[in-house]
Amino acid sequence: MTLVPFSRISSLRSLIIDDMPSMRQNIRMHLGQLGITKVDQAGTPDEAIRFVEAAAYDLIVCDYNLNRETNGQQLLEFFRTQHMLPPTTMFIMVTAESGYNLVASAAEFQPDAYMLKPLTASKLAERIDRLLEKQNALLPINEKLKRKDQAGAIVECDNVLKIAPKWIVDILKTKGSLLIELRRIEEARAVYAQALEMRDDLVWAKVGMARCNIVAGQLDDAKVLVQDVLAQNAQYIEAYDLLAQIEEAQGNQSEALDALSRSSEIIPSARRSRLVGDAAYRVGDLEQAKEAFGKVLKHTKGSLTAQPSDLLTLAQVHVDTGDFDAALTLLSSAPKRYAESKMFASAQSAVAAQAHVQRGDMISAEKSFESAMEAAGGVPSEMATLALARAAFSIGREDEGANLISLAVKSDHENKTLLTLARKVLIDCGRENMADELVDGAVKQCMAIIAEANALMRSAKPDESLVKLEEALHSMPENTGVLMAAAQLHLLWMSQRGINQEYVKRVNRYLNTLDRLIPGNDRVSKMHKFLREAVAKAAQKS
Repeated sequence: MTLVPFSRISSLRSLIIDDMPSMRQNIRMHLGQLGITKVDQAGTPDEAIRFVEAAAYDLIVCDYNLNRETNGQQLLEFFRTQHMLPPTTMFIMVTAESGYNLVASAAEFQPDAYMLKPLTASKLAERIDRLLEKQNALLPINEKLKRKDQAGAIVECDNVLKIAPKWIVDILKTKGSLLIELRRIEEARAVYAQALEMRDDLVWAKVGMARCNIVAGQLDDAKVLVQDVLAQNAQYIEAYDLLAQIEEAQGNQSEALDALSRSSEIIPSARRSRLVGDAAYRVGDLEQAKEAFGKVLKHTKGSLTAQPSDLLTLAQVHVDTGDFDAALTLLSSAPKRYAESKMFASAQSAVAAQAHVQRGDMISAEKSFESAMEAAGGVPSEMATLALARAAFSIGREDEGANLISLAVKSDHENKTLLTLARKVLIDCGRENMADELVDGAVKQCMAIIAEANALMRSAKPDESLVKLEEALHSMPENTGVLMAAAQLHLLWMSQRGINQEYVKRVNRYLNTLDRLIPGNDRVSKMHKFLREAVAKAAQKS
């Protein structure tokens, strides 16, 4: 019996993604039997992306096997990581029964549903009906989340649970995560305890408890819980991520790498191998980094999930191990579309400069370095900046190398991974004696800017305070510490003087950038709430 009105199903805007025209027509026929007439069809991943960029879909039915380069799971990963799908889009993955276990168990980005071939109209109707029922039930929660109102979403979790207890698991998962985001740890613990009373083997609830312990600084307790989860379910990927996070926070870099390596064996995806490669590179295990990034390039060759940074990092690893020929060969194999990015061109030339130095070809090294600096355009990416610093030191340009390290750190002085990599560059280049001066010095300069802006605000010079932070963001637009301070002081200005529409736009820009850089940060969430309430009050008064 259909729980959702037929008119709701028939009004769904749908996209079918399958490389076989006959299968696309077959699925379209089944959707037509459900009254769905707004149906687009894509035969390739690139065509699917163009459709999704041009319109918002209620339903996407995608075959797992698309082509040699990109499968349905990789396409879903691309959509999710690029934030191209609205939360209300239902993504159904279609696969043959023989491949279901492989697809379902190795999927880090889960679709809303899996369906086995052959499809029928009645099977589709049943699955869509259930997804819509769930979507309708959770709508009040998702509406609050769209407005970044986490506190309101928590209230709606309780309201929805009273009228739709059928979805208790989804609601408790959402509520627990939101409470952790808002650092309401004891309330979150109570939610996970409630779930464990229902079933004491719910691994997601145990992981939730571990996350509470991490936020509370109880890392040893968190580690015990995570290890217990892995003893119960050795394939629970999120537990490995948490274990790596705990080990890294405790300074156990090798143990963190081991946790990520184990997760990569379970899900040998490009993303998993990339995490292993990055961790291995940071701890100086170049052979493991080389192996991991080699897997990434093999897995993503010609795929949408390929990232230019993978090729650049592997080339840098080749340089670091003295294999300059392999580095130059790899750099020359870069797809043409990468060359359209100045940031890629800059890093590519910077790594090439280092390789030329190893070859003893200083003329080519100098040319590559100049090309890298020109392509960077004054504000290179973090990766390009660090590669440029290595190149500068290798050709004897000490001052430029030092300035580049300082520039890299200032781009985001609160990013611990970036600081670790900056120090690694100096150590690898034999400039370890400069690490404290350059890295710590750049951090202090950024902190001084924030401190001065705060002092100006306290001294009743708010306009000068905001100007100072805006100027700082021109040179370091993704510095999370400066962005945080800018948002906070603009909000303070408006709390004292009233709403300024230009400042509202600025704060929204700052907060949206912070959402991308540090998703789920509780301070950012609170500022979203403060801004939303301030604007609403001003609207009521007017």
